[in-house]
Amino acid sequence: MDPVTAGALVAAVNAAASGAGGEAGRRALESFGTLVRRVLRRGGGEPAGEPEPVTIPYDDGARLREVAALLVERARQDPEFGRDLAAWMREHGGAAEETGAVHNSIAGGARITGPVIQGRDFHGPINFGSH
Repeated sequence: MDPVTAGALVAAVNAAASGAGGEAGRRALESFGTLVRRVLRRGGGEPAGEPEPVTIPYDDGARLREVAALLVERARQDPEFGRDLAAWMREHGGAAEETGAVHNSIAGGARITGPVIQGRDFHGPINFGSH
């Protein structure tokens, strides 16, 4: 697997956070929190008893990017953590891609009989033909 990038990690976390109302989203965020605790804790091993809660800034894009960059850097330095982070991405980040990625397609034997616009972040009017 290619190394995990901070952008891909942010996209995967955002996808998990948007699905957090469901069981799969909740599990994804819990396991992500475990990875974050591994990097942020100061001791050598898991603390005894309940792990300390980690506040992950899902609604603070700048802070989330900082956390993601920290995790990616740790993955570069620690091969075991890198494998665990890559495994999290394979399990929970499959549908997420780099922020801003656009993949438009027309497939499945579609018959196009008129104009088609595909893209992202359209601004202003779009007109076909005359009024």
